[in-house]
Order: sequence, then structure tokens, then C-alpha cells
Amino acid sequence: MKTEVAELDETRMTAESRQFAAELFSRFPELRPYAAMERAFGDPEWSVVVTVPAPSGDVDAHLVIWVDNGREPSVAFGRWHTHESVWAIGEDGESHASLLDLVAGIFAERFVLCEDVGREGDGSSTILDLTVRDAILEELTSKYSPGRARLRSWTGKRDRTVDVDSLASDGSA
Repeated sequence: MKTEVAELDETRMTAESRQFAAELFSRFPELRPYAAMERAFGDPEWSVVVTVPAPSGDVDAHLVIWVDNGREPSVAFGRWHTHESVWAIGEDGESHASLLDLVAGIFAERFVLCEDVGREGDGSSTILDLTVRDAILEELTSKYSPGRARLRSWTGKRDRTVDVDSLASDGSA
């Protein structure tokens, strides 16, 4: 779907987009310079979109925060993405705390991208919570994993390629 992008003007955005943008910029004021608004061609409603390059300079680790179709806050980190209805299952839906906590976790490198290495095609991408013990090992030993993965972090400090043997040798397994 082709989209049209314009300079941020909160008065022209959907109510959900305005509310989410207010909460986002209250918690992360440093993101405001990266904000714009977008809409599908022909759609009268505008939504906030914030596109932030990774400080590592890795174009495959950028962050995009937007309100999908003017209604649902969403986050993309590299090739992975989620929507609030998926990430915040079971929450009250009155605040966007869970999704904003995800953004904070990406910035703090609690969450990293995990990309398959060695599979045909471009490989799948998921996100791992590094506070979960054995998260990397579980991903590598999944029946869907090729057994080797590239980790990408927001700053690049946790970037590395891992397999079960490398985890065992560095004590991570």
C-alpha cells in the first residue's frame, strides 16, 4: 500500500493517533524530531509515524513507531513488528504502557532482534527478551531454527552471530 507522508500536525490526526503521540512524546521527548504523519493514498485520516535510525548506524535495526490505520499503535524494529493488540494481550487497553515499555526495552537493549542465519531466503526475524534466561538457547534449538542466528541490538553493542556451540563456549547456554 502506498502512503503519503507530511509534516506532523496533530490537529489533522485521528484521536487515537493524537492520544498515542502525546503519551509517546511525554515519555520519549527525544523522538519528536523524528515524527511525521502518514496516510494511505485516498484515505482522509492521518496517523503519527516516528522513524528513528539506530545509533549503531545499522539500517536493519531502525525503529518505526506508528498508529496503524489511525487506530492501533504499532512498533517495528528492523524487519520485526508487532501491534498493541498482540503485544499487550490481557491488558486494559486504557494506556499504552506495554508498547512504550517495549520501546524503552529496545533502547536499553533488553530486547534484541534475532535473525536466522543459514536458511534459504532472507531468514525470519523475531525479538528476544535478554532478561529471560535461556531465551537465545530456546530460539536456537527450536525445530524452526537453522541453529544459527544473528543478534542485532539498538546500539550495536550486543550484535553477534550465535549458535549452540558458541553459547556453550562463552557460558551463555
